[in-house]
Amino acid sequence: MPVRILFALTLLAGVMGVGAPAFADGKYQFMKATESRVWRLNTETGEITVCSLAGENLVCTTSSKAATPDAKTYAEMQKDKADAEREWAAERKKREDTQMKIIDRFLAFFRELLTLSREQEGSGS
Repeated sequence: MPVRILFALTLLAGVMGVGAPAFADGKYQFMKATESRVWRLNTETGEITVCSLAGENLVCTTSSKAATPDAKTYAEMQKDKADAEREWAAERKKREDTQMKIIDRFLAFFRELLTLSREQEGSGS
């Protein structure tokens, strides 16, 4: 029996609440959690995977992802957030300064153009 079919039957049995047999090697055990979720226990590593049906797909999240705490303390995370905000503000100021320089150059050019135009009008009269 192909592994996909065996897995589907095992998952279906787990969702229906029937005592689901493990895979042939005895590596996994399934248990019904809710109507749309099952828990898969890896009997070799002890890892628990929560699986949900999303349409035709089975979406699973492992317990190792959920149980791994962030390596940083709350104070470190707050400091990183403040540093990121300062960096963003500095980048924004830099962009605004560059834009203002461009506008200043444009205005200087426009003033020079007006001055030249007035000088030509004055000399032509």
